[in-house]
Amino acid sequence: MAEDLRELEEWLGGIVNGLEPARRRRAALKLGQALRRANLLRIAANVEPEGGAMAPRKPRLDRGGGLRGKAGGKMFRRLRLTRSWRIAADAEGVEIAPASAAIDRVAAVHHFGETDTVGRDRRGGRIRARYAARRLLGFAEQDRALALEIAAALLDPDAS
Repeated sequence: MAEDLRELEEWLGGIVNGLEPARRRRAALKLGQALRRANLLRIAANVEPEGGAMAPRKPRLDRGGGLRGKAGGKMFRRLRLTRSWRIAADAEGVEIAPASAAIDRVAAVHHFGETDTVGRDRRGGRIRARYAARRLLGFAEQDRALALEIAAALLDPDAS
């Protein structure tokens, strides 16, 4: 897959380098918006970029150790919002990044499977939990076709 991405990047780079910087920036922004939309749909469906299901949510326990509700509820409520991800596009490329430090921290903890504080005990000590690694952002096979469609729109003289 990495080799395919490299070939796609070289091919698109040849097309894009022939355009003026303003048009390259517009194309990068359009690609970034499409990739953000595709990634947010995957996050909402709890599907990783490779197509596999994300690790399910763990059940929550109450103070007595009993179940506090069903497990497997919807994850990433704020990460699924468009406003949580900013797009930085210029003539050189595009970057999709978290819009705030809080979103960045939550996304990093889940993406890389880190340990984070989930609460405090009665004495004020931290309660920490280890999260399963769930890839949030990535480049899926459908995204390649999406990039090709955008490149084809660039070559179309009627496209603006």
